[in-house]
Amino acid sequence: MPNPNDIIDDTCNLSRRKVLQTTGISLAAATGLAGCSGGSDDGGEATPMDIEEWPPTDYSNQLNLWNWYDDWAEWAMDAFPEEYDGVSVSNSGYSSAEQWYSQLEAGNEEIDNIAATTNWVDRSIENDYLHELPVDSMPNWEHVLDRVKEVSSYRQDGSIYAVPESLVLYPLTYNTDEFGEDGPDSWGVLWDEEYEGRITMWDHSTVSCQIAAMYTGQDPIEPDDYEEIREVLTNQKPLVRTYWGDYQQGMSLFVNEDVVAGPLTMGRTYSARFQEDAPVHYTAPEEGALFTSDLFVVPKGAPNPITATLFTNWATDPANAYQLFDTMGYKPSVDISDSLSDRDAEFTKWPDSWNLQFQETLTDDVRGRYDEIWTEVKAA
Repeated sequence: MPNPNDIIDDTCNLSRRKVLQTTGISLAAATGLAGCSGGSDDGGEATPMDIEEWPPTDYSNQLNLWNWYDDWAEWAMDAFPEEYDGVSVSNSGYSSAEQWYSQLEAGNEEIDNIAATTNWVDRSIENDYLHELPVDSMPNWEHVLDRVKEVSSYRQDGSIYAVPESLVLYPLTYNTDEFGEDGPDSWGVLWDEEYEGRITMWDHSTVSCQIAAMYTGQDPIEPDDYEEIREVLTNQKPLVRTYWGDYQQGMSLFVNEDVVAGPLTMGRTYSARFQEDAPVHYTAPEEGALFTSDLFVVPKGAPNPITATLFTNWATDPANAYQLFDTMGYKPSVDISDSLSDRDAEFTKWPDSWNLQFQETLTDDVRGRYDEIWTEVKAA
């Protein structure tokens, strides 16, 4: 792997030449620009908080993403260099946050920008793995919806360490031929013997246990009867066709009409409905549904932190954020209503009547109890 300092030095020379050619400023002024040439408390290399003007004019020509929105990332890998000529973008898709978090624990020297889930952002902030971000200087920060800012985990002691990328709902997905467009009004459909062998559950201890908690009238963040959760999930098991573990697998179960109801993300439901012509839709049952946000973060040790910050702002521009919906079916953190067709606007609308609860980071005790329950249920 190239030495990060070599990358930064080479790019600083490239960026300074571009600045001098296009603006005519003096070399003395160029050497004072924020970015590659700036000092910081991170081994002498520039950090996002060293950016003194927007856009930063000194940025490296490499960007290493870890983004699990694969189709959007593939689009961004081509689109970002079109605006910032000379930047080469790579992406490492991942299926589990442990894949990148373990690298941060060991000392990151590779990853520049991560699309991260709320609970792992919380852990990363607590362990001082993330760069603070200069959102007051980033023009697209104002486009992030207040609804997202109010619930997302991205700050500590007044400092901001992440920028929301998307809103992710964990709804009940259902077959519209079976239930009509409005769908079931309760998670209880997943315990209805009428649908034995035609329901699915996510092979995810937290999500499945939280669905069981809501079904039994408990708080999914702080449940008070773990034994009841274990009992209903054990009783449900004979009704379940399969526990899906991969998003594509979960979507295929609905596309092939192997199942008629179960948890699936809104994005995959969109893909199944409009890209695969499957008779599916989603809803938030009367007991409630959970939602969370994914966020852009720049981890410490990033070899290209200024470019990563530039990318974070670029990705939050409504036109670029729209592509997240267009390619993946997920709801961006910014208002894209002007870009949506009537069909897509209707699909992405979350009615005010829905009982939605933000997926706060669970305590270690709750997470551990859910893991124990799920292990026992699957082994039963």
